[in-house]
Amino acid sequence: MTKHQFSNKNKATELDQAFKQLAAYLNIPVGVIQSYKEECLLRHYNKGQVLYYSSDQPTHVYLLLEGNVLRETFNAEGDVVRALYKEEVLLPLTQLFRKEMSSEMCTALTECDVIGIPKDLLEYLCKTHEDIFITLFEKLNAELRLQMEYTMALTTKLARERVEKVLYYLCHSVGYDNEEFYEIKQVMTIQLLSDLSGISRETTGHIISELKEEKMLLKNGKDWLVRK
Repeated sequence: MTKHQFSNKNKATELDQAFKQLAAYLNIPVGVIQSYKEECLLRHYNKGQVLYYSSDQPTHVYLLLEGNVLRETFNAEGDVVRALYKEEVLLPLTQLFRKEMSSEMCTALTECDVIGIPKDLLEYLCKTHEDIFITLFEKLNAELRLQMEYTMALTTKLARERVEKVLYYLCHSVGYDNEEFYEIKQVMTIQLLSDLSGISRETTGHIISELKEEKMLLKNGKDWLVRK
């Protein structure tokens, strides 16, 4: 982890801009939280760096301003559930109002910029500002709906159907809607899709080749275009 890699000269301006993004995410006027700006922090993460570990006592939650991250949640048996996120998501949202953090790790898949807000402060704001609580409750519900879509995709027995459903889950979670197709930028690889689908890399590769031949999927450099 490094300090946000911006020039010191512009640091105040960039914090102001990031703070406005935080207020917009919370769906409130920036003035409601203006007095707490100095308690927030900016961070920059390079690809492969870890935003937080499960063993850390959660002191902050982070609004992803730019980039993509992989969140992995573990149980006592070592099983793992993975989820991908793009900008404008608060992590770990599910840990608000919990004293102990679940076993999880969040890793940058690309260059990432985040603004951190103290967890205790955000919990206080939820209790004192109904609009903030309602906004975060709605965002949590949206996150849970996406997680349900992913869970249901994993119950599919046929390999091709499972890969297709996981791919469309990714379109909905980290893709960009471009009318006739979704665009997944920079982050997707056959290995990652294999890991997310629970299908071998070889089989996943064959399925992706079939989808490309059928014009359902196009790779444009590191970007994937998926037809609706």
